[in-house]
Amino acid sequence: MTGQNINIMNSCATLTTADFFREMPGIPKATVYSRIRSMVIRGIVQRVGRGVYERTGKSAFAFEASESMRAIASSITKDFPYINYCVWDLSPINTLAQHLINFNVTIVDVDREAVEAVYQRLRDIHEKVLTTKRMFDGLADYNGFILVRRLVTDAPLMKRDGISLPTLEKFLVDIALDKEFFIFQGYEIEHIFSNANTIYAMNRNRLLRYAGRKNHRDEIERLLINNSSIN
Repeated sequence: MTGQNINIMNSCATLTTADFFREMPGIPKATVYSRIRSMVIRGIVQRVGRGVYERTGKSAFAFEASESMRAIASSITKDFPYINYCVWDLSPINTLAQHLINFNVTIVDVDREAVEAVYQRLRDIHEKVLTTKRMFDGLADYNGFILVRRLVTDAPLMKRDGISLPTLEKFLVDIALDKEFFIFQGYEIEHIFSNANTIYAMNRNRLLRYAGRKNHRDEIERLLINNSSIN
């Protein structure tokens, strides 16, 4: 990029595809897109919406899969090769919430029709497994458990080292809306959203689209309004 382009990168927190085209006049469209992709790969910018990019003072969100998560993912892909799934845990909470937690739960989200079968299979391997309908206490009482839940259709997921994981947007929406995570809701969820936006690049469109899939778009929009710096 030219010196003028660098000035734009330094002065603008958020850039659109149109900004890149204005700063590279006369360059073929395919080349402009190639340069944008290169900057994303090199970590210069992060894609935070459709045609919207943000300079990376923020980190890319990604779960670090534990050995337990890897083993669960391996078991699911071996025994249920045709289902959709993702595996995650509560490890980001202590980075994002105001109050620290001293427990962890591994969450396994799978297609609705596979919930019971995956639950039964994991029980053959692990002692502590439950589903949401088998929960009778708060989440803090299930430290070390695996919680098998229904995966919402078209939930935003990412692949890392062959393991299907939730994106930041899925993690935030689930924590904010799902009844099993009520311990983090109310005042605490405000801190979680605010800190997530400070630390990570957040895709507002993806966040709202997924919330809409769960029929709670308005609730997430209110959280975004309360954290108005979220793009």
